Amino acid sequence: MTEKRLAMDSDLAWKRSAGYSLLAYALAYPDDAILESLHVAAREAALVLAGTPLSGLARAAATVTRADLEPAYVRLCTLSSSPDCPTYETAYFSPDPQQQTLRMADIAGFYRAFGVDATDTGFRPDDMPVELEFMAFLCRKQAHAVHHLGAPRAGQTFRAQRTFLADHLGRWAGGLGRRFATGVPAGHFYQMAGLALAEWVADDCRLLGARPEEVSGLPVESLAPETSHGPEFEGPGSAIFSFDEIPVA
Repeated sequence: MTEKRLAMDSDLAWKRSAGYSLLAYALAYPDDAILESLHVAAREAALVLAGTPLSGLARAAATVTRADLEPAYVRLCTLSSSPDCPTYETAYFSPDPQQQTLRMADIAGFYRAFGVDATDTGFRPDDMPVELEFMAFLCRKQAHAVHHLGAPRAGQTFRAQRTFLADHLGRWAGGLGRRFATGVPAGHFYQMAGLALAEWVADDCRLLGARPEEVSGLPVESLAPETSHGPEFEGPGSAIFSFDEIPVA
C-alpha cells in the first residue's frame, strides 16, 4: 500500500489507535484508575483488533484485576524492588545527563507540536505508556484529518507517526517488551503484554516504513531514577493523558 493510501485509510488509523491505547494501559502502573481505563480500552480493542497480535491481550485485559498485576509490576519495574526493567526511554540510551535532557526535550517537543502538554501529569514524558498513548492520539488525529481536513493534514500526521517511531518508540519498544515477557512466569499477563508490544510496534514500523535503529534493550545502569515507584506509589490516579480534552483538529 502506498504512503498516500495509508495516510487516507481512516479505518486502519482507528484500529491502530485502539491497539496503541490498549498497550499503553496494559503497561502502565496498575492503579485503580489505570485498570478502569484498561478495561475500557480492552472492550474497544476486542471489537476492532480480532486476528491481530493484540486480540489475545484484549481478551485477557478485559477481566484482569489489580491483584493480578501489581505485585508483578512492582517486581519488574520499580526501584524499590528492581531497576532491571525501567519503563522510560532515556534509561536505554546515553548515561550522559546532558544527552538525557536533550532526548527528553525532543520527546516533549513532539508532544507540544500536537497540542499535548506532558508536564501536567504524574508520568514522565518518555514513559512507555505515554509514548504509546501519544501514538494512539496521532492515529486519531489522522483519522479526523481524513474526513475533515484533507489529504495534506492526514499525510502530515501520518509522517509524524513514522518519525516518532523511527526516532523514539520504535527504537526501544521491542527491547522493553522482551524484558517484560522474560521477567514473569509463562502465561502471565505481562508476558502476553510484552510480546504483544514488541510484535505490534515492529509490525507498525514495517507498515509505516519507519526504520528505527534499535537499542540493545539493556538499561543504562547510571540512569536509575532517584525515587521509588514501588508499593507506596500508586501512580498518578488518573488516565495517562486527558486526550479527549485535546482537539484532534
